[in-house]
Amino acid sequence: MYIRRKRFVTVVLSVAVFSFMIGNTATRESHAANDLYAGLTLFTNVLKLVNDNYVEKVEANTLIYGAIDGMLRSLDPHSNFLSKENFDKMGENFSGKFYGVGIEFDVLGGILSVISVIEGSPSEAVGLRSGDRIIKINGQSAIGIKNDEVVEKLRGEKGTTVDVTIDRAGVEKPFVATITRDKIPIKSVRASYLLDDRTGYIQMIRFAKTTSQELEDALNKLEAMGMNQLILDLRGNTGGYLDQAVEVSNKFIGGGKTIVSTRGRTRSANQEFTADAPAHPEVPLIILLDHRSASASEIVAGAVQDYDRGVIVGTRSFGKGLVQTLFAEPYLRDGSALKLTTAKYYTPSGRLIQRDYKNKSYQDYLEEAMQDEPDGDEALEAGAEDQPVFETASGRLVYGGGGITPDVKIKAPKREFPFVAKFRGWQQFDRATFEFATDYGVEHQGLKGDFESFLTTFEVDDQMVSGFRAQAQDSGIEFTSEDFDVDMDVTKLQLKRSIARNLWGDEEAHRVAADGDIQLQNALALFTTHAMLLTEDLDQ
Repeated sequence: MYIRRKRFVTVVLSVAVFSFMIGNTATRESHAANDLYAGLTLFTNVLKLVNDNYVEKVEANTLIYGAIDGMLRSLDPHSNFLSKENFDKMGENFSGKFYGVGIEFDVLGGILSVISVIEGSPSEAVGLRSGDRIIKINGQSAIGIKNDEVVEKLRGEKGTTVDVTIDRAGVEKPFVATITRDKIPIKSVRASYLLDDRTGYIQMIRFAKTTSQELEDALNKLEAMGMNQLILDLRGNTGGYLDQAVEVSNKFIGGGKTIVSTRGRTRSANQEFTADAPAHPEVPLIILLDHRSASASEIVAGAVQDYDRGVIVGTRSFGKGLVQTLFAEPYLRDGSALKLTTAKYYTPSGRLIQRDYKNKSYQDYLEEAMQDEPDGDEALEAGAEDQPVFETASGRLVYGGGGITPDVKIKAPKREFPFVAKFRGWQQFDRATFEFATDYGVEHQGLKGDFESFLTTFEVDDQMVSGFRAQAQDSGIEFTSEDFDVDMDVTKLQLKRSIARNLWGDEEAHRVAADGDIQLQNALALFTTHAMLLTEDLDQ
């Protein structure tokens, strides 16, 4: 979670130190100035010794950046320094746009493959499809290309062009497509559809500049389709802009209520953010969280929970309650930036969501966030003796101490995946099913018609399963019949999902995957078993 600072007062460190030294101020300030000066002197001496005497020549920036990183690691896990390259990349991720051709890709077996084509992008305009293989870029071979090289070659200034040579299954010869680069939207809302006649589902994966408007568009679309209850999926959403968290919360909470407050050392860090009239006040609401839901996601979930506005479902969230201010120009003049923790945020009931990070390595801090609470129930009412207790607007008990504890805990099922593991994990397994789906789609063009019919009636048959098994064996994957049979349900679902993505797109693939999402399916049942304002069904 970070905020963007619009106005700065430039303070040059050397001037500050000098003014401290000559100033006739309080003793404490004088001691602090002396400590700072002594520390700077020590740092300068060590830097010179390393530069002059280290066994190998080291670039100055490597030494300086390393020192900065070490200094920030002594503060908290979320203050960090961004080089110009990383700062530019972060700007793209949260600005909601970049300039390029508009494909999601992967390099499969050394071949640059189009996984999906972004709606409304230049690639869609020239007819690129999921499953296309790009074998040349501007006349140069793309065989064996690396992922970072793809980005370098395909992104560029708006209005410039790039020629890509396409090898398409079912087309006799490769052909060249000229793509004019343009603005490519980076979406916060990855999927929005009806799970049934009345239940809307929205998956939101980040809080960027366009998040609030994207969510509004999705809500309006679903309401027009008949939605009268909503599941908002924030699993894996690690956060983003504070103002967007407030705007998202405001769609469901109004009446001048406090959404979140921040507190820090400076006057500007102490703020309270309130809601105005909500745009969608009546829709019954369930919010899905997991251990990766952090920051802005926790602001939204915390406000909804504290005002008894909906049911929070899943597992305890990450526990990031620190606000970073972004310092760039004019403080740092080389294009780099500093994300510095300047405040902590608190939910309306007064909960600090930040987990304890003192005296822990960064790796231990991350691993601790991913651990499940120690109980064996698949769905369990919230409550823990070692967590500080707060009250919601109706007097219901909620818990602090790090992260948002859900009202109803539904853990993702844990099981071994012996066949999937043979692919060295889910990503490679997904690649393999995508390759199979690409060929299958070419051979079964008649499938691409009514997706609703495909969703409800299409089944992966024994012939498809045998074909995929043979593909895996031919590619060198070693597995036993037992491994394959244990994961048969996963394999069939993934094959159907990959076919849907190949023929229609990401949202349709998501709808197929929803059938196998245990947390989502169990959450859907809570609309029946839990009153939306949570007054009777949970322990008080």
